Amino acid sequence: MVILHLINDGNPMLDTLSSYAFQDNAPQLLATSMLSMAIGSLTLLGALSAARIPLNRTTKILFGCWIGGLTAAAIFRARFSEYVGAISGDIHQYSCLVAFISVPAIGYSILDRLRDNAALSRNSAILARWTRYSTACLLLFGISYLCSDFPDTPIIGELAELLPVGLVQRVALVVDICLLGALLLIARAASSPSFSARQDPPVPVLATEPHSLVR
Repeated sequence: MVILHLINDGNPMLDTLSSYAFQDNAPQLLATSMLSMAIGSLTLLGALSAARIPLNRTTKILFGCWIGGLTAAAIFRARFSEYVGAISGDIHQYSCLVAFISVPAIGYSILDRLRDNAALSRNSAILARWTRYSTACLLLFGISYLCSDFPDTPIIGELAELLPVGLVQRVALVVDICLLGALLLIARAASSPSFSARQDPPVPVLATEPHSLVR
């Protein structure tokens, strides 16, 4: 994703990431980046499962929405060109919406499962912080995206200038990646030998009375 910004000529303040699929330099790099994030997220889900982090059905569905949203958005391009059909553009748009909503929901879902786990309290606090940041960025991105459609409307146009949709989207994506990084730290901490030792306390040995020599 960093390389994508370095070699393209788009305006990172105003242009959304989806528009990079139509740049002259490496037009397929956006799809490759999104698929790479999807594969990495699938690996993260496997790491959490291997570390025996409690994952309920809701958490797995949310991971599926995030991974599936990225994959669909990579396959179907946004409608920035007359050569792209309306169906492809709609699929891309709603796939991105589902993906962005899923990440903070994943954070809240796992936090709920780790509520009573004292051994991971420090990691849970980090995850909670990034989950709140992700939620705030999601709301700001939604506002900026809606305001960008009405640049000439009073007040709304001024708000669109204060919240450039391209910049807000990139900040939201970086925060989401940090949230996923916090989940990776949880999986790593839960896989450490010290965590296993805290989870499995030693079994107490019952003292036995010595046999009496006098009967």
